[in-house]
Amino acid sequence: MSIDNPTEKLNKLSISVEIFEEKTSSHQKFLLDHVENSDEARMHLKEEIQMEIRLITEKMDNINEVNSNMTKLSTPFSHISSPVKPKEGLTNPFITDLSHQDNNQVLMKEAPQLKEWPTFTGEGEYDHMSFIKTIDILQEDYAIPDELITARLYSLF
Repeated sequence: MSIDNPTEKLNKLSISVEIFEEKTSSHQKFLLDHVENSDEARMHLKEEIQMEIRLITEKMDNINEVNSNMTKLSTPFSHISSPVKPKEGLTNPFITDLSHQDNNQVLMKEAPQLKEWPTFTGEGEYDHMSFIKTIDILQEDYAIPDELITARLYSLF
């Protein structure tokens, strides 16, 4: 084992301590800069949030003020006037008005007879598909309302 000069070892040790301190101080400076930047960003966000809160509060105050100035009504929509009823004496001679019942009778006369409608036996996996398609076609081709088709379905089954 060789014994080196203790002063030389001490110099090497002090140099490595200085290098370590320099690296540590540069890391500390980087971390401090990062903390300062994050503090600035946090403060900026805090200011933006506070400004948004002020704007929302002002808008809510305006809404509340408008609502408080509105008259309180015991019945909703009583401030809206009812629609004007047309005078019964005025009629258009060019339009012939069929009653709802007459219109349905005309539609059903044009449609195929009930005995010509397909039946749904419930047998087989897809027995209902042709039945539904035929009913849809009748509805489209003859403009038969749903109520009339439904009324006819009761007599099919």
